[in-house]
Order: sequence, then C-alpha cells, then structure tokens
Amino acid sequence: MSKEKYWIGKGLDLEQLWQDYDDGQGYIQKVAGSELHLLRLTFANHPAHLPLFDHEAIYKTVKGTFHEVKAECLTREAYDRAAPIFLYRVDRGSGIFEFLAQFDPLMTWVVALGAAATWYRRALSDDQELDKRRLTFIRANFPNASASDVRAYMRAWTTFGRRRVLHRLIGQELHRVEVSKNPVDAKHLEQPQEMVDVGKLLE
Repeated sequence: MSKEKYWIGKGLDLEQLWQDYDDGQGYIQKVAGSELHLLRLTFANHPAHLPLFDHEAIYKTVKGTFHEVKAECLTREAYDRAAPIFLYRVDRGSGIFEFLAQFDPLMTWVVALGAAATWYRRALSDDQELDKRRLTFIRANFPNASASDVRAYMRAWTTFGRRRVLHRLIGQELHRVEVSKNPVDAKHLEQPQEMVDVGKLLE
C-alpha cells in the first residue's frame, strides 16, 4: 500500500474491495458459529482530540500476524478449523482496541506477541528459551488451554520473537493485553467481561 493509499485513499480499488467483502460471507458464518474470546489491546498516547491515525496499521498488523501465526504454528487441521480475528470495537480516545477470535489461535498469537516483546525489550539477549512460567500462567488462567496447544505456543515463541512488525505494534506504546477468561456471548458483549491481564507475557 502506498503512502497516498494509506493516508488519503488515492488509488484504492473500491469495486474490488466490496467484491472481496461480498465473497467473504463464509467467514462471517464461520465466526458466528465459533466460540469466541475477547482480546483487548490498550495503547497509550491516543488523544481524544485527534483522529485515529494508526487505526489501519494496528488493525491490519493484528489481522495479518494473526494469520501468519495460524499458518506457521498450528497443524493443518487446526488451521482449517480456525476462524480469522475480527475487530469488534475501538473506544474513542482511550487507545483500546477490542477483537474477537477463537481461543487456541488467539493464545498462540498472544504468546507470539510476548516473544516479540521479550526480543524488543532485551535487544536480542542470549535468553532465547521458552519461559515455561508463561505457559503455566496461561494454563492457570484459561481452563480451555490443553496440553496439545503447547507445541503451537512453543512454535509461536521461537518463530515470531524477532518479527519486526510485532515490534512496531509494541512500539506504539502497547501497555496492556487482556483476554476474556471465558468465551463471550456476542449478544451480551456490552456487559462487563471477566478479563485476564496477560501482561506477564510482555514483561
């Protein structure tokens, strides 16, 4: 995408954009028929008096890296079952972005984000091993996590630790990552959800 496309919409193929939307109704059905968890990312420095300049970059980075994690870390069968991640809400001026996704690929992505944060903050230190305390934290807080997920988590940790694009996401002053403890009922998402602060993965 060119600078002009991003900032002013110059050269966008809007006909194709809407055709792609029409052709993707199966994804809507897949998500609607899935058990979903809420992901809440909170970024600092989003003043309410300015537009959300980084909205597209944040949204597409989450969506794109979520797919990469699925493709590289899940088995083929798990990949085929997994639905995409979708933006649910952005709270104006708060820096809060909320997404909906299935638990297994979501937690694999969160582990990948934690790996990237470690590399980002330690500047490629010698500690490249999976921190098992992080997996213990996930299992303790999320009853849906199973032993079979460990391989995907480990692959996410080692594969995505140095991904510069995730470093850019963290560099946007990402300071809180939360996941709903239980699946959410889309009809009652306006009600407060019990969230787990997975910030330990970013330490």
